[in-house]
Amino acid sequence: MRMTQLRHTLVACAWLVCAMLANTALTAGERLHGYALLGELKYPADFKHFDYVNPLAPKGGDVRQSATGGYDSLNPFILKGRAAAGIGLIYESLMEGSLDEASASYGSIAESLEIVDENRAVIFNLRPQARWHDGKPITSEDVVFSFNALKTRGHPFYRAYWSAVPSIEAIGPHQVKFKLSDPTNRELPGILGQLTVLPKHYYEIHDFEKTTLEPPLGSGPYRVAALDAGRSITYERVADHWGRNLPVNAGRHNFDRIRYDYYLDQ
Repeated sequence: MRMTQLRHTLVACAWLVCAMLANTALTAGERLHGYALLGELKYPADFKHFDYVNPLAPKGGDVRQSATGGYDSLNPFILKGRAAAGIGLIYESLMEGSLDEASASYGSIAESLEIVDENRAVIFNLRPQARWHDGKPITSEDVVFSFNALKTRGHPFYRAYWSAVPSIEAIGPHQVKFKLSDPTNRELPGILGQLTVLPKHYYEIHDFEKTTLEPPLGSGPYRVAALDAGRSITYERVADHWGRNLPVNAGRHNFDRIRYDYYLDQ
């Protein structure tokens, strides 16, 4: 009996040491090209593309997909309305998830991240070359606006999802710092990497809280090309997309046009 208790104690101590080492590694403030909740990242800092894509895949052609019901809005961030299928194609997030790893993501708009203040904050370093479709740069002010707008005026989901993130501040033109209220929650940096970044200058003249059928400004690999409200929506590939050569995008977003046709029943 005593040997069993001793063995359990040793195992518990081993787990505690591993947790302490993990936390020590995360408090150093080193710049990380990606973030993994479980284990180590599969892809190194100099990776060229994900293993599951063909980096030489040809670009072109059309693809049609189906959707059920209808839509009456191009604003997927609020509770009102039914957002059009595929609208997320026009946006980019801070980081991009990897499909062949569990809970791992790599830099998209954010070039790197740093875990600081003994896991009570995370800093995202933005890529200076990141651009909106109108050519204006994506800055830390856009990220601050996006987080605050989504959390206070967006769908209630965001308020709950980011409940352990009390605030954000711009600490430079291309740096943002999120404060974390629970330093033991190692999932938070990955959750914040999912943040869809929205253009502050666009929403200074457009109402963020209203449904709309006016194509919004994005920064992603596609833009809205045409729509027949409630019946279909077509996206066209942005040929000069600022992030087309990033490792997370290489070999992806190959169709010139993606169209969703809506049907009233399945």
